[in-house]
Amino acid sequence: MEWLFGKRVTPEEMLRKNQRALNKAMRDLDRERARMEQQEKKIIMDIKKMAKDGQM
Repeated sequence: MEWLFGKRVTPEEMLRKNQRALNKAMRDLDRERARMEQQEKKIIMDIKKMAKDGQM
């Protein structure tokens, strides 16, 4: 009957799988945040440069 419902997953295996998914999501969010911070710095520098050149 096991073939009908699939392999039984132990709580430890479920915890490990969910923990890995959480860690991956956290890494992805950290990368995205760092990318956005870099983009923000670049935009600020561009605005300052344009203001200095009198283009704004």
